[in-house]
Amino acid sequence: MSAQFHKLKVAAIDKPIKDAASVTFILPGHLYKEFNFYPGQHLNIKFQIKGEEIRRSYSLNSCPHANEPLQITVKRVEGGLVSNFINDELKVGHELEVMVPQGRFYADIKKDDYKTFFLFAAGSGITPIISILKSVMIIAPYSAVNLFYGNKNQDTIIFKNELDELKNKYAGRLNIVHILSQPKVWTTWEQWKGKKGRIDTDSVEEFITANPPVAQSTAYFICGPGQMNLHVRKTLLELGIPKNLIHIEQFGGSADEIKTEIVPAEKAALIAHLNGNKHALNIPKGKTILQALKDNHIDPPYSCESGVCATCVAKVKNGKAEMKSCMALDDDEIKNGNILTCQALPTTAEIEIVFK
Repeated sequence: MSAQFHKLKVAAIDKPIKDAASVTFILPGHLYKEFNFYPGQHLNIKFQIKGEEIRRSYSLNSCPHANEPLQITVKRVEGGLVSNFINDELKVGHELEVMVPQGRFYADIKKDDYKTFFLFAAGSGITPIISILKSVMIIAPYSAVNLFYGNKNQDTIIFKNELDELKNKYAGRLNIVHILSQPKVWTTWEQWKGKKGRIDTDSVEEFITANPPVAQSTAYFICGPGQMNLHVRKTLLELGIPKNLIHIEQFGGSADEIKTEIVPAEKAALIAHLNGNKHALNIPKGKTILQALKDNHIDPPYSCESGVCATCVAKVKNGKAEMKSCMALDDDEIKNGNILTCQALPTTAEIEIVFK
């Protein structure tokens, strides 16, 4: 995984809804190949805000099979430093440092697939999901998509017009069901006649039952805040769907998911292999591996620092570490020794890791 950033200029900023901004980048010709991506992947972006470097990862909502430019869409979060900067201060012509597309949440779609895709999104979780949806429609003519999309009200539905157009264009292959937790009585849209509520255990079971797959081969992609993802995954597993068919992209987090019982080593000696170099340093008790590397002016790959994006993944060669939170690796990856260094506390006096 390359940790190199490239300076990309902002070509356009659009407002799909009041509190979200779609940012389109100009991609120089010599970077086209490096920035190839699978639908569902994200960009790690470096921001300079008030003299401080801050990194965030944002999913690409553009479709790699439709000659669309690189685009992310960021919804404003109350108190969110970067989301408010993007919505209020970022301008056309500004340059941002952007890493090549990354991420393990993606759909590898083939033109001869005969498959039913079940997509679940809430709020800005639609960004990677719409990329997958459009890709299936364009390159897999024998496949179908069922999208279940949750929002607060009619005016918060990101890509509402585009989704309506896609539904009409691909009638018979594309089914979209919206659910609103607090629909408005008076709105710019017509009176709400759709589903009311949230994407939870009951609504997911009803959605799956009402939309049986048209092909035996199925895939399930989920992107939303922590509790929604957990509800959807739990329901799908209870319905007998194999876990290897269920793919989750997390944003945000939940205090329930943070381990508090970890006993870190008093002082751990770390050896880290990164980009062909070997780094040796000590990690004070309670510091993550990533933080220790940064404190020693070593530049490992990282972005969200919350256990969500997997940019900082490394493999433990010797020793042990435990993660405070992990929403980006599955059980098999963890069993194989992979850790998120932003969440990993060494639990042995010596530990050796290799970055991917």
